[in-house]
Amino acid sequence: MVTANIIQRTFKIECNDRLGTCFTIDVDNRHYIVTAKHLVKEITDQHIIKLMHERRWKNLAIKLIGHCEGIVDISVLTPELRISPLHPLPATTVGIILGQDVYFLGFPYGLMSDVGELNRDFPFPLVKKGILSMIESNEGSILLDGHNNPGFSGGPVVFCQNNHGNDFAVAGVVSGYRYDREPVYKNEEPEKDESPIGYYRANTGIVLAYDIKYALNLISENPIGLQLENGNLRV
Repeated sequence: MVTANIIQRTFKIECNDRLGTCFTIDVDNRHYIVTAKHLVKEITDQHIIKLMHERRWKNLAIKLIGHCEGIVDISVLTPELRISPLHPLPATTVGIILGQDVYFLGFPYGLMSDVGELNRDFPFPLVKKGILSMIESNEGSILLDGHNNPGFSGGPVVFCQNNHGNDFAVAGVVSGYRYDREPVYKNEEPEKDESPIGYYRANTGIVLAYDIKYALNLISENPIGLQLENGNLRV
């Protein structure tokens, strides 16, 4: 069962008309927002993003901590105020095991669960389950056997550090999914040697995420997150 320390740190985000997901982590008593780089790539310094709260979008002023270079699809921001409770949530892959169950959270197609005061008038994210299939140390990618949908981008990938119980940690950031180029034919049963009329991107069921260590690297290079003692919980 995914616990409150994850659910209450996961938010529906909009930036420059792109919908997705973000989540918070606290490092050295400072507050940070982690999301997918492709959602916020135009941000260079200070910016306004939108969070869904009380059934409507609300502006949130943020500062850029950094964008990961190359293919690593992670960006880190810091908000003007604390947006999540101080539930512990380690950011690490230590203890993760190939083949173990993992979970990823987000708002696919804008879907969400309105639970009112149960989550401080923030919507609950959808939770999906996968299996850790591979960690690519050179590229920093994490591959899951699962089914991703548009809107999960930027959401957390979490796992139980002891492979049981409720000791969750966040291991990565959802980026997208691997696709395969599949042909489309005019007829349901194509004739022999019939040429396709087009192609589509078929979801292979392989979720693509990136290691949370890259977010931690950005933070260590620019540790200017909101100090928690000065960050009253509000939106």
